[in-house]
Amino acid sequence: MPHASELNICLAILAAGQSRRFGDADKLVQPLEGRMMGLHIPATLAPLDAGSRVVIASSDNHPCADEWRALGYAIAVNENATQGLGTSVATAAEVAMERSADALLICLADMPFVPITHCERMIDTFRSDDSSAVIASDSGTAVSPPAVFGRALFPKLVKLDGSAGARDMLLSATRVAIVPKLLADIDTVQQLCEANANRGNDQL
Repeated sequence: MPHASELNICLAILAAGQSRRFGDADKLVQPLEGRMMGLHIPATLAPLDAGSRVVIASSDNHPCADEWRALGYAIAVNENATQGLGTSVATAAEVAMERSADALLICLADMPFVPITHCERMIDTFRSDDSSAVIASDSGTAVSPPAVFGRALFPKLVKLDGSAGARDMLLSATRVAIVPKLLADIDTVQQLCEANANRGNDQL
């Protein structure tokens, strides 16, 4: 069995959401600790040992696009983004198949505090000889992305649509624990304000 570092991992960051709960603004361009929120997790994970890196976006000229590319990410446009998160997961799986990846690591752009060490633990947990494996994050009260999917699941992932994404697949996943606050996602203006205030007082 190959060591985790020898696995061909496709890292996909989903950034094509419609920010409906945030109002009219694109939340990913809003400042968090002095930089656009949509740049935090791509920058954090840029050093990850991955065979390919891609951001799934609703447009290839997003305000974050130039910096995504500078960090080493390709941009894959999800033209069906308005139909829900599942379509972005499907787009990510298509890219993983094209890159002949052993596994797909999916992270969300609106979860900016996930550390690279957590994703490395997830990859280490993944067994390359179990191509149907799912590894998910466990806060103690919920199972969520980031998540790793083995290549045997790619054909199922590419058929996803709607808002649920791969939620059902996560329920039976092998779980990797993480401090709950590191899985915080930012959906509203209030949550962004609180995140900026909290990060100033309590570095996660």
